[in-house]
Amino acid sequence: MEKKPSTYEEVNELFQLLSGIHDYQPSLGHDRWCWKGDKSGVYTVHKAKKMISENRTQVPINSSMKWKCWTPLKCKILVWRADINRLPTRAELLKRGVAFNDGSCAICNEDLETTTHLFTGCVFSDEIWARVGSWCRLSPIYAFEVKDLLKMAGTQMKTKKEKYILRGIIYTTMWSIWNERNARIFKGNSRKPIEVVEIVKSTAFLWIRHRSSLKGIDWNVWCKYLMDVM
Repeated sequence: MEKKPSTYEEVNELFQLLSGIHDYQPSLGHDRWCWKGDKSGVYTVHKAKKMISENRTQVPINSSMKWKCWTPLKCKILVWRADINRLPTRAELLKRGVAFNDGSCAICNEDLETTTHLFTGCVFSDEIWARVGSWCRLSPIYAFEVKDLLKMAGTQMKTKKEKYILRGIIYTTMWSIWNERNARIFKGNSRKPIEVVEIVKSTAFLWIRHRSSLKGIDWNVWCKYLMDVM
């Protein structure tokens, strides 16, 4: 009996497998084993260690995100995958042959669920960004793609520390939107935008207190205006 993936972890693993198949370009001729880590095509442990060491911190050229941030690595990886369009959204899964009765956004059900729609085009996400912008006292947020969100800290803030704080807020907001999407698909739970924003505030508060040099942050000050913590 065929078993379809039923959890986010299973869908994510399937997406990565199908991505590898989808991007594969077959060539004519006889098949042979060839290791791509070296021009000779011959694998050695020494060459593998060298390749891992050299590529550990490399980021695709088309990625515009900054990795220096106080959010956990899992959050930054999610943002990076969103930036390079490597999240298992329904649109990407459909491209790779995963059947859905409906490929529309799991949150608003108004458009195809792409990475761009989920983070910048969904009315639910729009309200979240508006509320986060009001909390951070930002100018109106006009984001048409993920890269616009990632540039926001640099365009909206002046000092290095302000940019550092806001960058983490943006990453945490994207993390919360993605978690809300997954909760609706895999758990059948749903929250209002104002509830998601409260999760953004509390999650970011815990992360920045324990993962940055800003230790003595007061919760009430944080909720009123986060830049007052400096």
